[in-house]
Amino acid sequence: ELSTMASASKTPAYTNHDGFLLPVGFPTDSFDSALKYQAQENDLFICTYPKCGTTWTQHISYLILNDGKPLPADQRLDVVWPHLEEVGKEFIETKATIAGGYRLIKTHFPHKFTPANPNAKYIFVARNPKDCVVSFYHHTVGFPRHYDFAEGSFDTYFNLFLEGKVDSNDYFDFLREWLDHKDDPNVLFLRYEAGRKNTREYVLQIASFLDDKVYPQRLLADNEKILKLVMEHSSLDSMKKDARRWCSDRTGFKPFIRKGSTGGWDELLSMEQAEMLQKRLNETFTTEELDFLGEQYQG
Repeated sequence: ELSTMASASKTPAYTNHDGFLLPVGFPTDSFDSALKYQAQENDLFICTYPKCGTTWTQHISYLILNDGKPLPADQRLDVVWPHLEEVGKEFIETKATIAGGYRLIKTHFPHKFTPANPNAKYIFVARNPKDCVVSFYHHTVGFPRHYDFAEGSFDTYFNLFLEGKVDSNDYFDFLREWLDHKDDPNVLFLRYEAGRKNTREYVLQIASFLDDKVYPQRLLADNEKILKLVMEHSSLDSMKKDARRWCSDRTGFKPFIRKGSTGGWDELLSMEQAEMLQKRLNETFTTEELDFLGEQYQG
């Protein structure tokens, strides 16, 4: 009884770094260095709140830039496409991969911290908070050395998420900030749900954004040969193979590529919790904005 009580109230361990919550063991010196990184005009950033389709969108973009050839089994995405605040600016400046002329960078920085260059390109992916909080909970449970939350309860985690007391802080503020930039000429604002529903369109949107004179034609040539490869290798079934490409080893824990579903949140989320998230959405966004974001953002 006592141990159940303890695990019910136990919260994940975070490092509070100048008000920004990070997983324990996250290199704070790299985080500080990342803030000083000067964005270059050939930088391609994938920007997301965690658990919002980052890895999937990175791999689709990688496939487009590599003619449909998937990331090899012996490679790691976080080496090919490094996480800015985890590796710091020197790594990005000297070691980040150049593909198709782009330097590949991933970040979970809010917009105000993201290194800006009017000629760099920024792909932002939004995912609804109901699916995001469920996925983020599984992630937090699944990395005990970073969060020490292997036995943690969903209800405890949910309350922290609602208060913005998880890594990357407040989901709603984060989305609000990026949504204000959805029409910037160098920003492609994508919706994860729309991408899962119509992946072909999602892939072609990214291809056009990368270079509308090169990639759409390349993907569609020869009876859509490369487009079909991109679709095949970015499917969940394909990405579940050689899963160590996407993250550090999670022996004994749930796989990193779990479901990737949209609207699967009701496995853990109560109706009351869904309503609390909806209330925050309604307070933060206009009806038109929620309409643009999609049906999963509406009550």
